[in-house]
Amino acid sequence: MLFLCGDGVHQFQHVLDHPQRQRSISDRADFIHFQHQIYMLPTATICMYGIINQYGLKMVGGPIGGFMSDKVHKSSAKHIRMGFLVCAAAMTAFLMVPHEMLGQSGNWMIGAACTLGFGAIVFTMRAVFFAPMDEVKVPAEITGAAMSLASLIIYLPNAFAYVMYGSFLDRYPGMKGFRIVFTVMIGWAIVGLFVSTFLIHRIKKHQADA
Repeated sequence: MLFLCGDGVHQFQHVLDHPQRQRSISDRADFIHFQHQIYMLPTATICMYGIINQYGLKMVGGPIGGFMSDKVHKSSAKHIRMGFLVCAAAMTAFLMVPHEMLGQSGNWMIGAACTLGFGAIVFTMRAVFFAPMDEVKVPAEITGAAMSLASLIIYLPNAFAYVMYGSFLDRYPGMKGFRIVFTVMIGWAIVGLFVSTFLIHRIKKHQADA
């Protein structure tokens, strides 16, 4: 669960003031850990970044995601597919940025803008990730079961993803570990691109048969 603003500031401060607990911050938000470790942001700045990352982007991404789905892509499934494509491309470009050099020179704004931009894309997708249920015309009598199964699949990565990312960061300190984490994110985005494309084809087939 996401922190309340006040509790978030307290928790981030507590973790950053105790280096032996930095594993826990990677379990919660790898971009926050990334900004602190690679760009060496001070505690007050990283706490503010965390609040924007966790709350501000949700408030902005939700309405934008809904608007893009309805008015631009005319389909939530197509919006999600485009989101996966943009995420994969953006993270690939992000990996090419010389983050360590920028961090050493104090240019943390570039890293913050990149990670917040990537987060904004993700939150536009999260705003509509249940919406394709209507497009695939799930029968009313099994809607509850379908939503439950979708929730299981959607939230299942929370059970292992952050632990896996934390393990990478522990085993490969510094930028090497983050490169591995971000490469895994690219891989999942590509998988999502194929799955959403398959879903769109199924929707079109269903509409043609109707």
